[in-house]
Amino acid sequence: MKHVIRLLAAMASLAVTAALLTLGVSPAAAAPLSAAPEGHGTCTATTPGSGLARQGAAWTCIKERPVTAEDLARIRVAAPLDGGGAPGDNSTALCASKKQQDVVSNRHAYCTRHNIVYVLVDRGGEAIGSAILTITAASDTNPYSTRWQERVSVYAGGYSNISSMRLALSSSCTECIAGPPAWGGGSIELGQGEEDHTGTLSYDSTVRGGGPRQRSQIAYQSQTESSNAEPVISYGQWAGPSLRCDGQVGGNPGCIVTEDLARVTLSKSQFGAAAVAYEWAQNNLSDNNAMGTEKRPLTRDADEPREKSRRYYSCKAPPKPFVADLTVVDDECDEFPFAKTRQGGTLGSLCTEIIPRYVGGGAWRVDVVRGEPVAPCVRAHVPSNDNQNAGREVGREVQYERILDGEAYQVVIAP
Repeated sequence: MKHVIRLLAAMASLAVTAALLTLGVSPAAAAPLSAAPEGHGTCTATTPGSGLARQGAAWTCIKERPVTAEDLARIRVAAPLDGGGAPGDNSTALCASKKQQDVVSNRHAYCTRHNIVYVLVDRGGEAIGSAILTITAASDTNPYSTRWQERVSVYAGGYSNISSMRLALSSSCTECIAGPPAWGGGSIELGQGEEDHTGTLSYDSTVRGGGPRQRSQIAYQSQTESSNAEPVISYGQWAGPSLRCDGQVGGNPGCIVTEDLARVTLSKSQFGAAAVAYEWAQNNLSDNNAMGTEKRPLTRDADEPREKSRRYYSCKAPPKPFVADLTVVDDECDEFPFAKTRQGGTLGSLCTEIIPRYVGGGAWRVDVVRGEPVAPCVRAHVPSNDNQNAGREVGREVQYERILDGEAYQVVIAP
């Protein structure tokens, strides 16, 4: 993750237990141990004379290892996309992403991927047993709800002289309430190559309608121990995604993942000349090229008086106010950048003026009515129906993306 905030709530624990095969090594001496072996992560000494010590294990160690290409290949096989648009497809795709990072996200979904490497080390610092658990926690968030749930999957691999691993999982978060542990607080047991996809973890933000924005940081903590009668407990911990919940956009509070730029998507097939005009502006403005793209996003301004003022300056202000073209049915002035953004409101006389025309077969032609040498904006002749529908869609997308006043977003033009 790009930003991990300080955790404000205690983390609940993840208990991992290893059932060991007889290792076939000489019993460990009861003499005191020296410093913990380097390169094996966080290690805890076994108790002299315990079952682990008799099997040759002087230390139990836990290493936190980023996901590897091998891990990701196993995840992609275990959780394929069904292509049917079923709930969870978005986050399932993120879990299968080839990006070698622990948290992969978009605005409305995330997948946390993490490896727990359990190692038994002898007195000479050599590993004599190991196991790897790859854990994924995936969620598709609802922008109109403050509640969300993670689907937990566990993949077991890399076993050496360990027959099985038992796992229990819970989580915590700041500025929200974490639900009960996975598997009802119980545990699962996995042998080499086995998988489990039955776990869930849930969350509920404390924000309500009209409430201020809150940043929720999810975190996990691991606890590993052997099945020996005198278990040695080792600890590890890692951070998950960060979500923002607010009650300031639309009629319902909701949450989004924080690390991704908001996207307002408009299709040319649905919004016709309006979407074509915005796309032309992004590609052809001489002084504001790429305006509204990820490179140069727009910034929402929720102030209605300023919006009306910007629209006036772009469409009605002298010396060159907008004049409807008789060749365009129900011609209306449509401006880009939008009047509802801080970038909008440039005097229309400085804008390049265009007429998008449909020529059939899904193709469009854009006629330049008035070109300006250094144009920072576009003023387009657009049928009223396209203009009004595009404006309403922008409003819906602002709510779906939960774009706060003053927040940046990009405009994506789809076919």
